[in-house]
Order: sequence, then structure tokens, then C-alpha cells
Amino acid sequence: LAIPVRGADGPIAVLTREWSSKTSRQPGELERTYLSIFQRIAEMITEGAFPFPGRAADLSAAPRVGDGAVVLDENAIIRYASPNAVSALHRVGITANVVGQSLSELGFADSPVRQAFERFEPVIEEFDQTADVTLLVRCIPIISTEVITGGMLLIRDVTEVRRRDRMLLSKDATIREIHHRVKNNLQTISSLLRLQARRLESPEAKAAVQESVRRIRTIALVHETLSRETGEDVAFIEIVRPLMRLAEEGLQSPDRPVRFIVQGDGGRLPATIATPLSVVLTELLQNAVDHGFPEGSDGGTVVVELGGDDDEIEIKVINDGRGLDPSFDLNGATGLGLSIVRTLVTTELNGSISIRAGAPEDFIAVGIEAHRRGDGTVVDLRLPR
Repeated sequence: LAIPVRGADGPIAVLTREWSSKTSRQPGELERTYLSIFQRIAEMITEGAFPFPGRAADLSAAPRVGDGAVVLDENAIIRYASPNAVSALHRVGITANVVGQSLSELGFADSPVRQAFERFEPVIEEFDQTADVTLLVRCIPIISTEVITGGMLLIRDVTEVRRRDRMLLSKDATIREIHHRVKNNLQTISSLLRLQARRLESPEAKAAVQESVRRIRTIALVHETLSRETGEDVAFIEIVRPLMRLAEEGLQSPDRPVRFIVQGDGGRLPATIATPLSVVLTELLQNAVDHGFPEGSDGGTVVVELGGDDDEIEIKVINDGRGLDPSFDLNGATGLGLSIVRTLVTTELNGSISIRAGAPEDFIAVGIEAHRRGDGTVVDLRLPR
């Protein structure tokens, strides 16, 4: 059998089918029906009526071997129903012999058939035939010389798939609610610590409590962002922007204004990375202000540059303030902030960190004007995704 495949300007290919003519086996009704459907679709291919024009492939609803097949005539009367189709109909309470009846007479939704016959194109619908059964129905019209001569109905039971989808939606909603409650609890703790800080007289104790408040607010920001997301991944830029606002509000003073800038995106990160990375970034911002622009300085600029690729995250924190002390050694740093950074980066995030004096090309790359107050500092973080 040779079937010409026609394009706009004539035949573009030939579809062939070969089989042995010497066989004593008699095909059953199912096989004869499928061969008949194939022959009718082959004729549509010859006429250029199949595949249907302008129809994009929908892989999620593509026909499958296990779909039940129902053959309809030109009046939408059932002429054949495969065993899988009969089983699907039984699940929705249709146990009578369906041959010779229409879908509406059986109490089955017939809108896909009506629309397919009216539009001369396939129609896919999913509906709950009963409270417990969800069916995916595809109707393919059979066309001959621009006339509907019948149709094929493919029925698939997707009840279990949709039940799992609903469970996932419920799970996502539960996770978002948990993140929301954690955020509220952290904000409550932050407020209590701020109240406690007001009662303290020791500047050192007050500063320590304020640092704890900033760390807690950072973690709360991550949970707030995750409470708005549908999964456990989050766009890191959605966390970095509010972190920069927190830094502007809490780390600078009127006599030494510091401008905070974020560049790049950083992509989406799982919560297991986003939370410790946010704490690291908060510590680096505070460190940049405290050491780059100490009391008595004129302030300056801090740039957070987010980058990387599919395998790695790269974050740079660049300031144009006072440069590094020549004797500075990251591994020997005893400050709490850098100790937290070093521990989180190397143990939880399995990354690396380096701190070095800034160079002119560093400032040019991020658009900082020629620095005048010192060498500046560049912190470079590299983490696997």
C-alpha cells in the first residue's frame, strides 16, 4: 500500500505499508476496525486533509495505546467500542450495549463530537463525568471529499492523574502556609528583640542584639518570598532586592551615606541554598559598610553583582571604600560576621569565598566611578547550584 503525502505544491512524500498476503489467520473485530480506521485516515492523508492544518501538537493529551476507541458514523451514532472504551464507560455507570446509540442517549457528554463535526477539526475536552471519575476525550472527525463521514472518539481515564495533581496543589498550599507562619513567627521574635534592645544600656550589647535582629529579618524575608511561590524554588533577585532595602535602612547613617546597587539576576535557587546564602549576603553587606566606610568617612557605593551559569552561582560584593588591611587573612578572621560567612559558604553551601583589594577594572565593570577614598574591596563567592 502506498499513500502519497501532499503539500501545498503537490506530493512531498510517500507513506508505505507492507504485509504478508499469505496468512491463514483471520483478523478479529478489533483488528478489522482499526484497519478500517487506518484506511480512512490514509485517504484523508491522500486528500491533504490530515494532519489537520494549524494544529500544534499537545503532547500532554496525545493519543496513547491504552486509550479506548469509539467509532462513530456521520450521524454520531456509535458503530464500535473497543474493550478499553467499554471499561471507561462502565466506570461512569454506562453498562448497556452502546452500539447503535448516540452519546447523548447514553447520558455521556457529547460536546466534543458536536464541536469536532462542526469545526472539521479535532476537539479535546476533559470533564468529570461523575464525582469520582475524570475522563479525557478526544474526537477526531473522519473527512472524505470535504464531507464528515464519521469520527473516532478516544477516551482516557485520567482520574488518578488529576487526583495526584490536586494533592500536589494541596501540598504546595500547605508549604506556602508553613513558610507564611514561619515568617510571622520570625517577625515576632525580631520585634521582641528590638524591644529588648531599647532597654539595654551597653552599646556593645545593643549592637549585638541589633545584628541578631538583622539576621532574623533576613531569614524571614526568604520565608516571605517562598510563601508566595508555588514550589520550593525562588527567584534569588526577589530576596536580594528587599535585602538591599534593609541594608539601606539599617546600615548607613546620614553623615556617611552609602548607595546600594544590585546587578544581574542570579536565577532560581532552592530554599536550601537561598536561606543560608541570604544570611551570607547580609553579613557581607554589613561588613562592607562597617569596614569599608567607618565612622568619619564620606560614604560610598556597594554593588552586589549576581551571575553564574547552569552549574555555578557567582556573587560579587564590591565597595569603593577603605581597602583591606595588608595583614588581613580570611582564614584567621575572628569576627562573628566573617565566621558565619566562612562556615555557611564552606560547609552548608559547599562553595568558596575570597576577599581581595579592589582593582580599577573591578569598579569599571560594575559602573562605579573612579574611586577616590581607598582601594576598595571585592568579595567573590562561588557556589554549586
